[in-house]
Amino acid sequence: MAATDDIGWWIVGHDGWTGPGLIRDRLAAGTDPNPGVNIFDKPLHIAAEQGTPEVVAELAARVDDVDGEHRGRTALWMAVFEGRTDDARALVAAGAEPWRLMMDGWSPGGLSVAGPTPDFFPISSPEIGLSEAEAAAAEDKRL
Repeated sequence: MAATDDIGWWIVGHDGWTGPGLIRDRLAAGTDPNPGVNIFDKPLHIAAEQGTPEVVAELAARVDDVDGEHRGRTALWMAVFEGRTDDARALVAAGAEPWRLMMDGWSPGGLSVAGPTPDFFPISSPEIGLSEAEAAAAEDKRL
């Protein structure tokens, strides 16, 4: 298989997403940052879930769409879900939209508001935040 096929990401392994060297090597070899890897997620989604901000920024700068979804989720959703705030910051700096709706009308920003980092993303208007019932449920959970 060519380096542009999903096989180019197979050699990264779990720990490979924590340092930019191997990721830069894969990209320099022509491995496409966009496809979904055959067995698991897209490279940016994997990096957002288990990588470092440097790796996330490297991939985010090269993908066609930093808000591209895989299995109904963006990489930013994955970072917020996993509590990886530094990765989430790197994605937002690369242009990811915290208030993009997905997952049954939820956004990464809404997930953050409902979770342990309610002040992570600024809420630009009251329509963007949680409903009263969602806000109450999130507050009850935090107490």
